[in-house]
Parts: sequence; structure tokens; C-alpha cells
Amino acid sequence: MSRLLQMNAIILFMLAYLLSYVDRQILSLLIDPIQMDLHLGDTQFAYLNGLAFSLLYAVLGFPLASMSDRNPRPPIIVAGVILWSLATMACGLCNGFWSLFICRVLVGLGEAALAPAVYSFLGDIVPKEKLAGTLAVFFLGSFLGSGCAFLFGGSLLSIAEHYNTTAFHAWQVCFLVVGFPGLILGVIIAITVHEPAKRRVTGPHVPVRQAIAFFRHHKTFFCLHMLSYTLLAITLFSLFSWMPAQMMRIHHMTHVELGLVLGSIVIICGAAGVFASGFCIDYLTRRGVICASQIVAATGAFLASGPLVFSVMTSDRHLAVPLFALAFFFASFPMPPSATVLQIVVPVPMRARFSATMLFCNAIGGLSGGSILIGMLNDKVFQSPLAIGTSMAIVAGTASVLGGVLLLLSMASYRSVYAAQLHQILAHDTAVRHSDMEEQAA
Repeated sequence: MSRLLQMNAIILFMLAYLLSYVDRQILSLLIDPIQMDLHLGDTQFAYLNGLAFSLLYAVLGFPLASMSDRNPRPPIIVAGVILWSLATMACGLCNGFWSLFICRVLVGLGEAALAPAVYSFLGDIVPKEKLAGTLAVFFLGSFLGSGCAFLFGGSLLSIAEHYNTTAFHAWQVCFLVVGFPGLILGVIIAITVHEPAKRRVTGPHVPVRQAIAFFRHHKTFFCLHMLSYTLLAITLFSLFSWMPAQMMRIHHMTHVELGLVLGSIVIICGAAGVFASGFCIDYLTRRGVICASQIVAATGAFLASGPLVFSVMTSDRHLAVPLFALAFFFASFPMPPSATVLQIVVPVPMRARFSATMLFCNAIGGLSGGSILIGMLNDKVFQSPLAIGTSMAIVAGTASVLGGVLLLLSMASYRSVYAAQLHQILAHDTAVRHSDMEEQAA
């Protein structure tokens, strides 16, 4: 694949990730009008924002990843983009909890096709020493998308409230508008992105039992890796999901003010954090630091915890906003290494399935579990929507510290699996060279 086609694919995948996060995060900005119109509590809203989305997103990631290991990946990506875009638009036609729940499930189903296929695709076209930086570009879409959802969603809601003459509520109009661009992008990807002429997958398809055996052989590393990044996903998704409610309830921001503040922070600090993380990992990797990913991610986790807790506990808006910006910058550090590590140490035919396992843990534990736990603390323990800051501090702050600790504990086992994979690659390369020499001699 030429350099130009490679950059085209990376940019289009990043745009797809951007739109996926717009469609995913717009719900958190619309929390007030949706709760008012549909008469929902925080726990029910958490089900919509977390469980509904992650239900099929997590479970169907496995068969979709298996398809990505064996089949051309661009059609899988295109189908996912079009499905979640149509499902987002369908959210604008809902008038009750269960219809909105089902549509959010379908949004998750569509988005489940994107990440495993993209990880596998990029792993084929990008050298290992540049993979973290490339994935940082892809992950940039998550922050641009979330930022755009906040930045333009607030203005869109305000416009819809003032000029809407249809039978739809303003929040329904927002869903109809933000879902449409994905349909256009899906067509563009279908036309311009094609499967690489040569895939790095060699040999027959690896059965599931062999992938499970590989996991069990290195279970200490994979358990620590996936648990730590699930905890860090709780931190990041808690900020995504509940910071709008925190800013509106405690600091009395309007939707437009909230969109400008959170949108700017998510785009600038999230993007800066992802690029800083990818740059540091690539820099340390080039200098022979084997555990560069764990060091960078753990550093971000520890540095995010303090500002996060203080930002959600203070009643001073002028202090809360810069502290949130600092916390979000460091909380974004774990995103590139969470995927980079798996592309390095997992054998090529198994990569998409291991990526799906990682996404399953992040979705069920990080997005769904963390969001529901915060909602239940508000409704059942503190019994007040104004306790949102305390709930976020308990859940997100604790998860950040524990995740960083587990990452440090995983370093020894990572060295072991890294060495084993490196030995296997060297042995394979040596066998190929001997085979080539024998063919030449013959």
C-alpha cells in the first residue's frame, strides 16, 4: 500500500472513530431534556448511556473480530459505520425508555465492528516502531468526536429549541442531525479504502482453542493488562458520561456554555494527551525501554487522579474547569498503549480477537459498570442528584489509582510474553531465510 493510500485510510478511520464518539456521547449532553421528557432517574439514564450501548458492543466484538482475522476488513468497517449512523437517527424517533434502549443497543452493535477491524488493518500497514503514534491519530477521533458532541451539541440543542416547528422534541432533532454524516462517510470508505495486497497473516486460520491456550499460557500478564485498562476506562468514561451533569447541576452551566467549555477541553486536552502518550511510548521504545507502554499509561493514571477528585468536589467553577482540563489530559494517556501492547505481543492471526476481548472488558466494566455505579450511588446511597461529584470522585478517582498500580505490577509478566513473542518471530525469520537460501541453491 502506497504512503498516500495509507494516510487516506488512517484519516478516514479516524473520522469514523470521531463520528462514532459524536453519536455515542451526544446522549450525555442531552441528559436534562431526555430525563425531563421521559421521566428517567440517574440509574435509568446510566443504563441508556452505558449498558444499552455496551451490551452488543461488547459481546459481538468477538465474532466480528474473528471475521476481521479472516476476511477483508473495509466492508466490515463500512457496514458498522452505516448501521450505527442509522441507529443514531432512529434514536430521534423514540418516545420511551425501551425504544431508546433498543436503538442504543444497535448503535453499540455498529460501533463494535470498527475498532477490532481497524486495529488489525493498521497492524498490517504500519511498522511496529510507528504503531503507537499511528494509533494515537486514530484515537484522536474519540476526543474530537466527544468534543464536537459537546461543542456543537449544545448549540444544536439551543437552535432546535428555538426554531423547531416539527412534532419532535429538540433532543430528538439532535439525534437525527448527528447521525446523518456517518452515512456519507461510510460510502467514502467503501469507495476509497481497500484490503492490503499482502496481509501479515500467514498459515491457516487459528482456532479459538489455540487463542485461549495462548491467553492461559500468559494469563498473569493478560489478566493484569485487561483489568488495569478496564479500571482506567472507568475513569475516562466517567468523565465523558457524567461531567456534563456535574457542570450543569453544580455550576449551573447552560447547554451552550457547557458545550463550549467541555468541548474545548475534550478536544484540546484529550488530543494533546493522546499525542503526548504516543510520542513518549515511541520515544522510549526506540531507546530500548520494553515496558514503555506500561510506564507512560501508569504515569498518566496517577497524575489524573488528584486533579480529577478536586475538580468534581469543588464548588468553585473557576477552579473546577482548569482542574478538569488537567485531569482529562492525563486520563487520555492510557488509550494508545492499551491497543499498542496487544498488537505487539499477540500473534498476528489472534490480534483482532484479543482486541475484542480488551474492548469487551472496557465496555462492560469501564463504560457500563462505571456509569451505572455512579448513577446508583446518586439514586440509592446519596439519594440526591447534587451528589454527582462525590459519586464521581469515589468511582473514577479510585479506579485511576488502582489501574496505575496494576499496570506497574504487569511489567514483569509483560517482559516475559514480549521475550517469548520476539523469540518466535526471530525463529520464524531464520526459518524463512534458510528456506530462501535452499531454494536459491537448488
